[in-house]
Amino acid sequence: KIISGGSLLSYLRKEKGKITPITKLRFTTEAADGMAYLHKQKCIHRDIAARNVLLSAKLDVKISDFGMSDDRLIVQDEKLEKVPVKWLAPETMQQKVYSNKTDIWSYGVLVWEIYSEGSEPYPGLSNIQTRAKIVVQNYRMEMPKETPSGVAKLVQQCWAKNPDERPDFSKIFKILKAIKI
Repeated sequence: KIISGGSLLSYLRKEKGKITPITKLRFTTEAADGMAYLHKQKCIHRDIAARNVLLSAKLDVKISDFGMSDDRLIVQDEKLEKVPVKWLAPETMQQKVYSNKTDIWSYGVLVWEIYSEGSEPYPGLSNIQTRAKIVVQNYRMEMPKETPSGVAKLVQQCWAKNPDERPDFSKIFKILKAIKI
């Protein structure tokens, strides 16, 4: 399918300061819906980020870049080369393992990107510093001030240290659909 609207990351940066709260919530909800579909198909994306989300001409969200995706329930990747650290779950950084729960973590970073309007996650930190902050210090980014409290709370759940405590995408979608702005 040809998607003509460009990447979500480009849109966020280009339209910074002009994106309505309703549009941001719609982006997060549509991304969760798309990821719920992928997980139902037993597909782990492994690279969820605003740069890998496309927008249609009507600004509908479409998950893209399946270059790292896999149809196994758990994927061991010994290399972890060329992998964007700032979107990785702690267990991926430590054990080089991916699962549907690591996609949930990365989705939380995507939501942070949406509400920060395209800022790079963990601003001012190198990849090495980011890894140390997340894995050793259990650090989590603060959500931007304009983030609805329900969304901010959900993102913290996505960033739970224990992967089993992270909600699945069906639950995330339901929570987001219930948020009123």
